Amino acid sequence: MASRTISLKDIFKLIPSNRIMDMIPLIKVELIVEISFETFGQVQYKDENGRPWIKEFSGSKWAKELYFRELGEVSFSVFVNNQYLKEGRRLKLIKKVDNEIIDQAEFQLSGDKLFEGWFKLG
Repeated sequence: MASRTISLKDIFKLIPSNRIMDMIPLIKVELIVEISFETFGQVQYKDENGRPWIKEFSGSKWAKELYFRELGEVSFSVFVNNQYLKEGRRLKLIKKVDNEIIDQAEFQLSGDKLFEGWFKLG
């Protein structure tokens, strides 16, 4: 008896993924953090399946793209390290839905604490 191997191409032929994806358009949501100085911190958000995530970042900008079938409440919050006690620095949280800004908030850091947060949007 001859054994036949199944290739990955054969498996993809069995699954009509294009038809499934075309029926329900996905909604693109972008979560963006912009900080006026280089730092590190954490971002807390919920993904497409409602699972909570906390991600660390470093730098002056962080962004995440999520794709939803149905748009529910999308919120996120940011915890920022201000180890050099910089005063008057700004933090901007932006939420875009299908490349259109839906919600945005700007916060000013007080400069008297090493850690600032949680700043929340949504």
